[in-house]
Amino acid sequence: MVVKDSGVFFVEIYVGMAKIVAWWHQFALGFKLKGTREFKGLFGNQITYWLQNGKANILLTAALDPSAHDIVSFVDSHGNSIKRFAVEVEDINDTLDFLRTKNAIFLHNGIESVTENNEKAELIRCKLFDDNEIVFIKRTNCTSILPGFQITNDEDLNNGILGIDHLASVVRFNESSFWNDYISSLLSLDQTQTIGEEFFENHSIGMKMHVLNCRKSKINKVISEPLPQKQKKSQVDVFLDHHFGNGIQHLAFEVEDLIKLVSAFKSKGIAFTAVPEKYYDSLTVDHPDVPVELLRKYNILCEQDGDKLLLQVFTEPIGDRPTLFYEFIQRINKFDGFGANNIKQLFKSLENTLNGSN
Repeated sequence: MVVKDSGVFFVEIYVGMAKIVAWWHQFALGFKLKGTREFKGLFGNQITYWLQNGKANILLTAALDPSAHDIVSFVDSHGNSIKRFAVEVEDINDTLDFLRTKNAIFLHNGIESVTENNEKAELIRCKLFDDNEIVFIKRTNCTSILPGFQITNDEDLNNGILGIDHLASVVRFNESSFWNDYISSLLSLDQTQTIGEEFFENHSIGMKMHVLNCRKSKINKVISEPLPQKQKKSQVDVFLDHHFGNGIQHLAFEVEDLIKLVSAFKSKGIAFTAVPEKYYDSLTVDHPDVPVELLRKYNILCEQDGDKLLLQVFTEPIGDRPTLFYEFIQRINKFDGFGANNIKQLFKSLENTLNGSN
C-alpha cells in the first residue's frame, strides 16, 4: 500500500446543526466554505459542508431527517465529535490486499464506490475505536473533496493555517497498546515515543501516551489512556466520562505564526485553555531566552531544543461537552516531536495549582 505524502486528507465531524458550526469555523477560525453536498447516506438524508484552510480539510455532517440514525445516534452519544479521518492512496486494490494482510476490521465488504458525473471516489472504511473510522480513498477526476459536492467557492485560502498536524485520541485503561498496534499496522506508522507511569511518578495526575508518525506520508497520531491509580482526574478521564467511550479528542493544525493567529482568534471571541502561572515561572528559569511574557499573554506552551521551538495552544471545547477541542501548533526550525517535557511541566504546574501551591 502506498499512502500519498499529503498527510490526513480530511477529518469529518458529525454535528447537530452543520450550518451553524460551519459558520463558526468561517467567522472565528477563518476557514472558507468550499462546497456542500446533500445526499442519502446509509439510512437517511444528510448534508455535509466542506471547509478548507491551507491544506486542512474539514467536513461537517448533520442529519436532514431522523431516519439518518447513524448520525443522530452518534451525536446523541458523543456530542459534536470527529467520526472519521481519511488518507489518500495510490492504488485502492493494492490497499485492500495490504489491509487484509494486516487483519483490518472492515466496515464494508470490499471497496465502496461513489460516482457523480465523471468524478469517482473508491473507499475502504475500517473500524477505529468505538464508533470511529479510518477511510482509505482513491479519487479519479475529482475537482472537489469528494464527488457530489456543489462548489460554492473555488479559491484557495491560507490565513496562516498550513494543514493538519496530528490527531490525538483517548481510549480506556489498558486499550492504548492494542489500538497503537492496530493503527501503526494499518497506516505503516512508527512508534516514536511512549510516556507512561514513570513519567508522572510522584504526581497525583497523569496519563499514558503513545506518539506515532510516518515521515513519508506525514501522518501523525497520538493515543492516550488514563492512569487509574492517580488520585485526581486528568483531561483524559474527563473526555472518557463525557464522550461516553473512546474517541478522537482533538485535532491539531500546524500554523505559520502562532502568536499572530491567536491574537486574531481572540478578537473573534475564541477562548483558549488557561495555563497555570507556575508553568511560565518554570519556563522563565529553564529557557530565559524565550519571550515568556508574550507566551503568557496568549496561553501558549513552549518547548525548546537548541535553536528549535515548539509552540502550542489549545482551545476550549468547541461544543457544550468538555470533549472535542482544537490545537494550533508552530514548529520553528523544523522542531520534530510533540513536546514531552512540555507535557510533564504542564501537568506539574496543574498539580501545583490544584494543591494551592504558589
